[in-house]
Amino acid sequence: MKTRWLGWISLTTLISVTLWLILLIWDMATAGPLETFQQVLAHVQKYDCKFPATYLNAGVFTIFVIALMAGLYIYCKSTLPGLSIVGLVFVPVYGTLNLIAYLSQITIVPALLESTSAPAVADTAYFLLEHTLQMLPSSTVAFFNNLAYAIFGIPSMIFGWTFTTDQNRVLRISGWLLILNGIACILGFIGTLLNLEFLSLGTILGGAIFWLSLFPISYIFLRRDFE
Repeated sequence: MKTRWLGWISLTTLISVTLWLILLIWDMATAGPLETFQQVLAHVQKYDCKFPATYLNAGVFTIFVIALMAGLYIYCKSTLPGLSIVGLVFVPVYGTLNLIAYLSQITIVPALLESTSAPAVADTAYFLLEHTLQMLPSSTVAFFNNLAYAIFGIPSMIFGWTFTTDQNRVLRISGWLLILNGIACILGFIGTLLNLEFLSLGTILGGAIFWLSLFPISYIFLRRDFE
């Protein structure tokens, strides 16, 4: 089976995730502490070009990740047909939750920010912002964003396990990275539930590991065709 197309999807995902990381780091570098609602609100109210660009790109890379996971299912289903289907089932759930979390920041949040200037609905707008700001760790949207990555960890581990049995060492490395990503994301969500800060960082760690996994995946699938 020729899989060069899977390499191009992986490479496109890698570029998009890298751009997201650059935008996120750029934004965080100028944001200051973002632990309380007031701090996050003050930062978001600036609404400079970095904010919509970051979240628009986050929506784009989520779509690329969905496509990548679908491609990995096609590649892995002959090796682990039952488990691969289980992995695929979780992909649209991850995608839906993440797209809602990210795209709401450039659709719903701006409308709520504008509503805070209207005395009649200001209190309601502030209440809804407390639940919709993804940057706020305690918000409902942040919770579902973390849940999305925990769900993503399941197909990541399943498809990664398939790679660990491959004869190619580079593909085996990418497989272990996908497994580690899944474990980190699930632990991150558990940390969020239990309010354990050191565990909640697992989601960020998982994202970094997933980014690393895209390098060998892109390399191996672009470099060779599987017959």
